Amino acid sequence: MKRTLTLCLIGILISVLSYAQRADYKVPKKLDADDFQLAQDKEFLKKFDSIKIPTLVRTMLKTEEEYIVPWLHKHIADAQDYELTIKMMRQGVLVTEKQFAWVKSEVDVCAEILHISPPPAVFIVGEGGMTADAVNFKTPFIVLPSELIDKSSPTALRFAIGRQMGHIKCGHVFYKLLTAEATGSLQFILGKWGEELLNAFLGKANDLILVDWIRAREMSADRAGLIACQDLTIAQRTLLNFRLAISFQGVELNVTDYLEQAKIVEEKRKLVLDNLPEQVRNGIYHWERSERLKSPHPFIFQRVKALQEYAESETYQQLFGPSENP
Repeated sequence: MKRTLTLCLIGILISVLSYAQRADYKVPKKLDADDFQLAQDKEFLKKFDSIKIPTLVRTMLKTEEEYIVPWLHKHIADAQDYELTIKMMRQGVLVTEKQFAWVKSEVDVCAEILHISPPPAVFIVGEGGMTADAVNFKTPFIVLPSELIDKSSPTALRFAIGRQMGHIKCGHVFYKLLTAEATGSLQFILGKWGEELLNAFLGKANDLILVDWIRAREMSADRAGLIACQDLTIAQRTLLNFRLAISFQGVELNVTDYLEQAKIVEEKRKLVLDNLPEQVRNGIYHWERSERLKSPHPFIFQRVKALQEYAESETYQQLFGPSENP
């Protein structure tokens, strides 16, 4: 009840502020995924697309399809769409013009800035902490936890929504589904030989590859979030608050001081690893990557720094036209 009342009060405040803020954002004349997606991110997706169906499995499936990804995309799209839509309709509240209209306003602004039409559906759920998500690759929609909304400013929320639209625009949603740990429903949908295909895909996309792709895809999404909110300081504070989960007004971030933490960690890491046998070092490398795979918000240190570099780049500045830098 308290959470609902708080969200309603925030909604009234944001509705008042929304009109004033609407004049503050700029819309690029055009925006493709290539304008913000990391080259490394795109390369990983190309590698995933190049994984072939094993000859035996291809024979059993009686398919002319040569590659795994298109076959999986075709055969799980409808079932996943149905499963996830039903799940969200039961667990969440659909954002509409009359339900959480102030969130709908921010969604529409982000969609306008990022050139996504029509805007994806958005559901608010009561669990998930500070972790928003983009799901359902056939008809993507965005999931916003109530805690994230409760602890974000309007511009911070725009960053969070823009990030998920970035995932959608880059085509990450389907690959996130394939590489997720919870594959039980997929295996049920695909059957024995479809399951073999999924295993073949996961075998090729091992932990080492996945960690590097996750880092690249999250940085691509961060860039989309920055384009949407158009405020580097707020974008970086929002990244940090994904971990802190406190009222956004209480987040104080000095980028220089924060990045010093990363240097301390790296120095200690180097000191330890330099004195260990190679076999032990390799075990630690594997453990580090596995831990990053489990984190809902990995690589925050690197992402804060990378976002600053992107904001200062000519690529970002040119999105909004000459002499109109946000």
